[in-house]
Amino acid sequence: MADEFDIIDIIFAAAESANTGLVGYEGNSITGEENNHFVVGTTGMESKDYVNKAPVVNVNIFSKKYDDGTPDIPLMKSTKRAIEKAIKENIIVPKGMYWKSKIVWSEPMGEYKAGFDCTNIRIEVITELN
Repeated sequence: MADEFDIIDIIFAAAESANTGLVGYEGNSITGEENNHFVVGTTGMESKDYVNKAPVVNVNIFSKKYDDGTPDIPLMKSTKRAIEKAIKENIIVPKGMYWKSKIVWSEPMGEYKAGFDCTNIRIEVITELN
């Protein structure tokens, strides 16, 4: 049975396999981060006798805005597409672990963090069925 930490590790490894060149973080980025980066986190896990489900796993992509305040759309587009592809194709689950995941949505978040444009990829993960 996986917990939310295992789930973040597995999704993070898949996102890193996209080789976007962005720095990746689990949970939160470092204070004062000034470079393009992504963060993989979850708001928790729903544990019951018959299913373990992480209803919200987020991959937030942060790309620095240009000096004039406009977003770097080419960077965001290529990064988002690469990470989504990696999440669909490159998830490696430990032998014997049940895993079912799907991308629920992807949406722009605007200036979620000062000076950065943000896009959120939300993933639903189920790790155990009885």
